[in-house]
Amino acid sequence: MAPLQKIRPIILSLPFVILAALLAASPGARCQTPPSQQESFQSGKNEFGVWASYAPGSPHVIGLTSPRQFAALGFRYGRMLLDHPRWSLEYTFDVDPVEIMLQPKILGRMSTPGGTIYVTGSREVVYGGGVNPIGFKINLFRRRSFQPFVASTAGFVASLRPIPVDIHGEEQFNFTFDFQAGFQLYNSSRKRAWMFGYKYQHISNADRGKINPGVDLNTVFLGYSFFK
Repeated sequence: MAPLQKIRPIILSLPFVILAALLAASPGARCQTPPSQQESFQSGKNEFGVWASYAPGSPHVIGLTSPRQFAALGFRYGRMLLDHPRWSLEYTFDVDPVEIMLQPKILGRMSTPGGTIYVTGSREVVYGGGVNPIGFKINLFRRRSFQPFVASTAGFVASLRPIPVDIHGEEQFNFTFDFQAGFQLYNSSRKRAWMFGYKYQHISNADRGKINPGVDLNTVFLGYSFFK
């Protein structure tokens, strides 16, 4: 058990390690024309970005499952729809090639008058990936380099084994949605930006399986984008 306990934090940190490697290979931010001299509040209407997220725990909001840990690495395309001095509206499309769920193994189950009780053992890592084709983000204070935002995305997760409960007959395809809040920090030329934030994320099979426990995730994320 000891070696496995040491490996799990490394596995869950993989998305952030990959993100750090990609950022190290990207061009550094350069000080160019101040935004006050630009016609646009952003250098181009298209956003290309990479981000990593980690959820250390799973509260009970909608879902019934706990405890779980979840990590992901994603790539983003965004298209500016409206851009004003005080706010902007952007459509986002995320592809998440790496998604990792850390969950207990299900060893068996017992039926009781109060319902089914699942017997769990040591935790296991389940790999998957997903797409969030529906997403919108609203940035505030567009004249400033430091811009708070709120956002929401929706899509699906496909995993090698069922999540968040791996029992026979359950779904390996789940739906997901989230609500986000955070900020973006632009460089002086408005060509690049860091993104930091928190999101509440929900994953469930939408009653397509024998059970629908669902899982809620308190997630922090870090990202980097450039604009064209």
